[in-house]
Amino acid sequence: MKNISIILYAFLILITFTSCETDVTNDITLADTTPKLVIDGGLERNTITPVTTQRIRLTTTANFLSNTDEPFVDNAQVIITDGTNSWEFTHNNNGYYENTDILPEIGNTYTINIVWNGETYQGSDTLSEAPKFDDFYFEFEEETIVSDEGYFVKFDTTDPANVANYYYYRLFKNGEFTIVPDAGNSEVLVVSDEFFDGQQRIGVNPNDEIAFEVGELATAQQLSISESYFDYLKELFIQTGNLGNPIVGNPPPASIRGNLINLDNNTNRALGYFYTVDIEEDTITITEN
Repeated sequence: MKNISIILYAFLILITFTSCETDVTNDITLADTTPKLVIDGGLERNTITPVTTQRIRLTTTANFLSNTDEPFVDNAQVIITDGTNSWEFTHNNNGYYENTDILPEIGNTYTINIVWNGETYQGSDTLSEAPKFDDFYFEFEEETIVSDEGYFVKFDTTDPANVANYYYYRLFKNGEFTIVPDAGNSEVLVVSDEFFDGQQRIGVNPNDEIAFEVGELATAQQLSISESYFDYLKELFIQTGNLGNPIVGNPPPASIRGNLINLDNNTNRALGYFYTVDIEEDTITITEN
């Protein structure tokens, strides 16, 4: 979940920076804006490194002139269902709601219901299986005009045929999630199988901007995601990556619609996305060739 928090936080920074360029006459409106619910999290299935505790974090947007950082929600009711069973998530601390009983299953559609401030928010996502790695390795590459010298993690994998698949790649260096806010990442870190359906892919680099050194530990993940989550992440990467871009400048951020609706007030939508993902991963220590 940490990765989405980083990306979403970057987008909120984008909104703040753009708002700073707004005419001062708008300040009173910005200051009086009613905080919106923000969801950060979903269900993750990982057979390599099992997820023992599923976490959902709830926060609210802060008023423009507020000094409060990411106010968290500790008084919501959070329940996830699969149409047959239901699991209640209990608040731990700092807006994190947790459950240790739910075991996400491939093919199931999961629906989250959040009751907060007298209103109910609802969103759904379907869990699809991630293809396994056929091979996992690293290669040394010389410095180029677009990349640094170093070792790059790569893998081979085969896409299931005749099924629309969508992927999100995550890379960890010595256990820490790595990401570069870059509009180009919308074409690299999130991909569809439109042009490689059913094919084996050789030398997939989960993030060609991250080089490793000898002795470092590299973990790469291939996440199977839904089409709607794919669309959401692409737009999120594009908008965060355009922050400070010398070509496009700081364009006003467009509203990125997540998958949560308000059942009681359709004009008061929540921000963020409730997702379900299946994860294929492997880890390797970089050594001299």
